[in-house]
Amino acid sequence: MTRVGKTILAIYVSVYVIELIGERWMGIPIFHWLALNPISSGSFYLWQVVTHPFIHDPGAPIGFLIDCLVFYFFAGTIESALGTKGFLTLYVIAAIGGMVACLVFGSLTSFGVSCAGMMPSLLSLIVVFGLLTPESTILLMFVLPIKAKYISYGTVIVTALTFLAQTNAHGAYHLGGIGLAWLYFRRPTQWLNPDWWRWKYFSHRQKRHRSKFTVIDGKKKDQDDKPTIH
Repeated sequence: MTRVGKTILAIYVSVYVIELIGERWMGIPIFHWLALNPISSGSFYLWQVVTHPFIHDPGAPIGFLIDCLVFYFFAGTIESALGTKGFLTLYVIAAIGGMVACLVFGSLTSFGVSCAGMMPSLLSLIVVFGLLTPESTILLMFVLPIKAKYISYGTVIVTALTFLAQTNAHGAYHLGGIGLAWLYFRRPTQWLNPDWWRWKYFSHRQKRHRSKFTVIDGKKKDQDDKPTIH
């Protein structure tokens, strides 16, 4: 891991330890104060927009450790590919996407829940890793070898399905982070560029013309055969 990754991980661990001490030993509702609550809940405060990515469920320490482990494996590769500035921008944008999706979904439905944690940014790192190195192999659960691109697709599919099945209460939070991070990574502003569309049309025509040709073996079987013209 780079210095930036180690710093982020140290902040997560420090905040979580303070949170556990405050919640479990002193009875201070830190999670309720700092997690992102729905606007209509009456517990929404403006500072939660900034604090929610650093707060994790105090009742799930094993889940928090798994998240830190996944961050450890993926953060360095993404930062090496995008640079420190690009990595931090992607990470923050994913958190913003999760925040917006959580607030909007909580306002439009009665299914709103408190949103917190690194998961939108973490899932975005996994998806982007699959886009950067699609053919690289990852040992899923440290046992099953699988290509990174399938991990990327599977992350999006599982998140979407569990959200639609209402088995993942934070599905909108996670999908919002993945979606906005993907838009940043792909930079679809090219869709507004006429030259890009002309290039895509030219490539499509070239591909169609290429499919009309067939490779013919021009080797002569004997001296009397006429040469094959290509």
